[in-house]
Amino acid sequence: MKILLSASVKGGVGKTTVAVGVAQALHRLGYRVGVLDLDYRAPCVPILLNLEKVSLNRTSDDALVPVLAEGLYVFSMAFIWPPDKCIMVEDNDASDDVRQLMRPGVLAWPELDFLVVDTPPTSSGIVTTALETAQAAGALIISHPSRVSRADTVRTLDLFAEKQVPVYALISNQGVDEEGRRRYDLEDVDIAQLATTYGVPFFLAIPHTRNLDRYFDQLANTLVHMEPVTLPKPKVPEVAGWSKMIEIAMQLTKLK
Repeated sequence: MKILLSASVKGGVGKTTVAVGVAQALHRLGYRVGVLDLDYRAPCVPILLNLEKVSLNRTSDDALVPVLAEGLYVFSMAFIWPPDKCIMVEDNDASDDVRQLMRPGVLAWPELDFLVVDTPPTSSGIVTTALETAQAAGALIISHPSRVSRADTVRTLDLFAEKQVPVYALISNQGVDEEGRRRYDLEDVDIAQLATTYGVPFFLAIPHTRNLDRYFDQLANTLVHMEPVTLPKPKVPEVAGWSKMIEIAMQLTKLK
């Protein structure tokens, strides 16, 4: 089973849309596909797959049973918590729960070819635990063509380089409309340049349009025929911690 991560440290860029879209496209190719929604605070996979009123089942061995929807086997944090509840969970507790979910036998997945994991927008806690425990085949890094998103895309690429998790593709989401008119303050070409700079093997621009199937079909066809790339581990000076950084900042301001 190949584990694919849909990831960005920035929220609102379309990680869930890409996760579900590429999972459906892989299913159309004939593969057995699961989707794991790890977003604690805003799990949206059930919304896209009309699974908002799901009740969990267990096996005789007490494992949680993923739900079958549109040919995909799905498990989401939304199946555990009330749908209208804002869950306030400390990073350490969330990490422990994710670590447990990733253990064999906790989720009763059938035999799968691909498991697509929708990760939350952060660089700590849940995401780093998922990176360390999932043994992912590779990641899809999602971005918007805006200056803020571009900055967070660079940070996301740095995170995956630091954790040595391979990267399949960089995806610019909703940069243009159906007629090719630019929608944000950068162009897709600016995000595409990041793929070239960092050596990411595949770049895809997805427009803001009603039917996305052909773009995800293109992505899925590429994924099954390519190898991801592990980015060079970044060389950065060691940091003692936030308290030390604040102390240094205070000293620097006194020198002005």
